[in-house]
Amino acid sequence: MEKKLTLTMSLAAALAGLTGCSDGDDYRAAGTTRVCADDWGQRIADDNCERRGGGGHFLYLGRGAPIPYYYDNLNDRRYAGYVSRTPPAGGSFLRAPAGSNMARSSAISRGGLGGSARSFGRGG
Repeated sequence: MEKKLTLTMSLAAALAGLTGCSDGDDYRAAGTTRVCADDWGQRIADDNCERRGGGGHFLYLGRGAPIPYYYDNLNDRRYAGYVSRTPPAGGSFLRAPAGSNMARSSAISRGGLGGSARSFGRGG
């Protein structure tokens, strides 16, 4: 019985360490960090803020802020306390880490056994 408990605890610890089990705050701002957002507050690529007519505006996240992925909403309570519309004094800021420059994937619903069971075996 003790071996099963040890194995279960080890497995639980290993699964908790996977990024798929995280709360989504994979990156934190090491200092004031600039991100681009659209009019609805969703993070978009910096190119949209850097080129004229790109449809975005820069927002600044304070030190320790979770860095949102593309299409995460900066109005969400996870980010709201860290967001500023004004650049830091002196104009010194960081760019978001390259690893955060992607969109999160959503869960994909697939058919269960009942939906796919008809395709097994020989037709006839």
